[in-house]
Amino acid sequence: MKETLICAFLMVFCLGNSSWAEELGQPQDGEPPRWKYKIGADERIRYEYKHDFDFNKDIKDDGSLFLARDRLNAKAMLSDGQSHDWIEMFVEGLNAQTGSYQTKAAAGQTDDFDLHQSYLAVYNVLGSLVDFKIGRQELKYGKGRLIAAPVWSNRIRSFDAAVTRYHSNGLYADLLYAQDVKYDDNTFNRSLDEESVSGTYIGYQKNKNSSLFEGYFLTQIISSGSATIKRYTAGPRWRGTLPWQIVLDIEAPSQFGTTGTKDIRAYAVHVDASRDFSPLAWKPTAAFSYDQASGDRNPDDNVSNTFIPLYQSTHEPYGLLDFFRWQNVRNPEVSITFSPAAKLKFTPQVDFSWLESKSDSWYNSSGTAVRTKTSGDRSAYVGSEASVRAFYEFNQYIKAEAGYAHFFSGGFVRDTGANDDADWMYFQVNVKY
Repeated sequence: MKETLICAFLMVFCLGNSSWAEELGQPQDGEPPRWKYKIGADERIRYEYKHDFDFNKDIKDDGSLFLARDRLNAKAMLSDGQSHDWIEMFVEGLNAQTGSYQTKAAAGQTDDFDLHQSYLAVYNVLGSLVDFKIGRQELKYGKGRLIAAPVWSNRIRSFDAAVTRYHSNGLYADLLYAQDVKYDDNTFNRSLDEESVSGTYIGYQKNKNSSLFEGYFLTQIISSGSATIKRYTAGPRWRGTLPWQIVLDIEAPSQFGTTGTKDIRAYAVHVDASRDFSPLAWKPTAAFSYDQASGDRNPDDNVSNTFIPLYQSTHEPYGLLDFFRWQNVRNPEVSITFSPAAKLKFTPQVDFSWLESKSDSWYNSSGTAVRTKTSGDRSAYVGSEASVRAFYEFNQYIKAEAGYAHFFSGGFVRDTGANDDADWMYFQVNVKY
């Protein structure tokens, strides 16, 4: 039923003008504003193989996983002869399906065709320097470590949100209110007023080659449980170029508030440095990053020190296996990207991971506690991951990638149960129309 309704909605949106087959030509200077239209589609298919993700080779849970995702969207844009956009209307449906052999996809990765985005954006309202965007939409700020729309999983996060942006000469400031949309395979996806994030995100960059300064204050309120959680996240971010063409990016948020039973006092730090060595063969780019996020010091006191990364990006940060996130972790990472051909890139990478606090749990990318040992002897070292990824761009419409990662279990895994290593490989193709 919901697939029929979403498809009908897209058809009505598209047929509102007879020229949906292609984008209309740009109006000439002096002409009145005109509507232009565009439709698009995106299809991605991925195969994965998982081995010993429970770190116990005696349990036969190795297996294959197939993920397929389709997106269909339509956009209408009102623009003038100087290519200034005035109004944008956008609608997008998303269909996500999975299949498996001796393993299963994470919860929320299957969803029959549903509404992913549907928003109205008005630019330079009444001739001002203010934009306004309302409706179901993807949100991403900074490097996506606090609010993001990660595309790795079948699910792509979206929000029912209202965002007001002021922009002038490199300065921008967003005022936002958003509710996370929850996936439901049985009915329409919807957000709940029991969970929201609001606040402001401010930045300044004079031009694309200048240093970037950002700051934010975000309030997350969750009242779906027995106690209301009020989590405030504030911090700065800076990105700029140092001598010897080293690009440095630093972010340092702090959190405070209450879980309803405990006070929140937590922090996180991200630092990454990269340098492009393009004059060399294969045009290598070397990168180093370090991420740290606090964990709870004492589970029996009235203070929670566990940093929660709100609606963070997944997969690439903190290793490819999604065994970690920006929560009770210390994670240095080294990678080098090579380009042996114009359309081919590959990236070997190594990650090392420790718990920031041995009194807290080890958390994976979804925030689920993988292992917990709050008393007795245990190591803080969880393990290391070695991986390699390859990317090939056939053309502007078709891209393929493949990868392999191996996890070497460390002392904390050994001290909390089975401690076999884990392996993972994947291959995927993405087609845009």
